[in-house]
Amino acid sequence: MNWLVVGQGAMGLLWYHHLHQSLKTKSNHNMLSLLASKQQDLQQNQYQFTDLDKCAHRNTLNYASIEQVKNADTVFLCLKSYQIAPAIKQIAAQLKDNCSIILAHNGMGTLERLPQDFIEKHTLYALLTTHGCLRNAPLNIAHTGAGETSLGLISGQSDKTKETQLTLTLDEALPKVSFENNILKKQWLKLAINCAINPITALHNIDNGGVNNSQFNQQISALLSEIVVVAKAEGIELIKEELQANVQKVAQATAKNCSSMRCDILENRQTEIDYINGYIHRLGLKHALATPENSKVWQAIKHLETNF
Repeated sequence: MNWLVVGQGAMGLLWYHHLHQSLKTKSNHNMLSLLASKQQDLQQNQYQFTDLDKCAHRNTLNYASIEQVKNADTVFLCLKSYQIAPAIKQIAAQLKDNCSIILAHNGMGTLERLPQDFIEKHTLYALLTTHGCLRNAPLNIAHTGAGETSLGLISGQSDKTKETQLTLTLDEALPKVSFENNILKKQWLKLAINCAINPITALHNIDNGGVNNSQFNQQISALLSEIVVVAKAEGIELIKEELQANVQKVAQATAKNCSSMRCDILENRQTEIDYINGYIHRLGLKHALATPENSKVWQAIKHLETNF
């Protein structure tokens, strides 16, 4: 398979690095290429990767040519949620039919913003990971924590051979990767955690561990109660007590980390709030369900963005 990684941020370079190390032992480097934003303006063709043992590696990037985009069998989009649709719009006409599309981003709701003809031509998968990575500078990232990854079908016909091949390739690159038959449920579980940790850390400028402070208990309870009701309207059964335990567990495990949304606010970048609490807000409107707490934090983050 020819792999095309789209995005040179922390997650994109994390997977590019490990796929590069894995695939180069099997074949030539042309099996893997990176499509970067404003690629034509990038002067640097090397990236720095710091592994879990704090060892730094400098490697050459294989920037994607038009021909490599056309020959891609798997397109791995490691982008912000709001970048997915514009990126696909740029390359859709060049992709061959039925190549596999892997979406790796925070939040939910990107699928509904893709053109229907694109969805009909390709098989789409969601990838969720708990690996930690940090962008120190352009083309300079660090792998900050080992985790696990789930891959699952979100659109198209199931193909067990293809699913096994994708899972094995990713697992050989950066284990542990497993194929999840009910990826939608896992997406909702991750969304609930993000709906609590991301906006609270961004609005109060605190590390993840600060979310477990008792002053946020009532707010988190309200956020999760709304999510349970909205999820049920979408056919997903969630248990509030389990969600609360998950939020506490993740906040404790990543206590010293800066959430992606807080990082975005601190660096005056657009956040993914529209696909996190904003997604709950939109589903509330769709099902005529009140989501006051999720709507409030969505609006609060949007207000911060207007001040950039």
